[in-house]
Amino acid sequence: MDKSVKNMFKHFTAFTLESNRKFSMLPHVAHVGFLPAKRERVEKTFDSCNFSFILQGTGEYLFRGRRYEVHAPCMLIQWPGEPMSYGADGSWCEMYFIYPEETFAVWKQTGLFTPDDPVRKMYNPAGVIERTLELYHLLQHPPWSGDRIDSLCYDLVLETWLDEQKTIIDSTHIPAIRKRLEESIGRDMDCNELAREFNMSLSSLRRYWRKYHGDETFAEYRNHCFLQQSCRLLAETGLAVKEIAGKMNFADPFYFSRKFTQLAGITPVEYRKKYRR
Repeated sequence: MDKSVKNMFKHFTAFTLESNRKFSMLPHVAHVGFLPAKRERVEKTFDSCNFSFILQGTGEYLFRGRRYEVHAPCMLIQWPGEPMSYGADGSWCEMYFIYPEETFAVWKQTGLFTPDDPVRKMYNPAGVIERTLELYHLLQHPPWSGDRIDSLCYDLVLETWLDEQKTIIDSTHIPAIRKRLEESIGRDMDCNELAREFNMSLSSLRRYWRKYHGDETFAEYRNHCFLQQSCRLLAETGLAVKEIAGKMNFADPFYFSRKFTQLAGITPVEYRKKYRR
């Protein structure tokens, strides 16, 4: 995390939320904590189910005689009845959730709680940071909604499972996404449909796109492709403007001309006269 994000974390004293809940669909979180520079080593047998998100730093996790290296960003899991030992090399930035012991069976049933894999890597830290900040800001303004906090904490745990199942796609899919955007330059683009095609939410798709294209939006990329293709066809072929519009999947050639004029600053005919080879 960058410095501005790290400085937003602080420690919250333990609190209960039972008096402000209406639903029981999700496990009820009991405590949440934010530790921007945790130095204390934990050696304990817990009577609760815990998830610790290590957002910055390194360290180790000792469990059942095995040593696991901890490299942020990752999530540590602790559960009832097992002696555990973990800590940072110096300090690390940690956010944690504590659930009552009676939620252990529920967590195991969901498949999100994996005692045999106590250190889980996060491949999409941007999504975790986004939800972490939402949770942080929510906790700044009591009275708190226990249901909302339960939902945000569950989403954060779910994010690591999605990564592990490789639902967050890798860079080999970027060409396919670009192709879909290029194919749609002659008509309206349904970004929600595009996200569903790649098995992501729209927000996840946009975060993934930014990873490889920076601040360039879908619309800006499509406009760039439109100009590149239309300028080449106007300058290098003898196709009529109407034919070029059809070749680029524009049902209305007048819309093609208006869009070209808006983006290029001159009409298609003027561009052809000026740059025709």
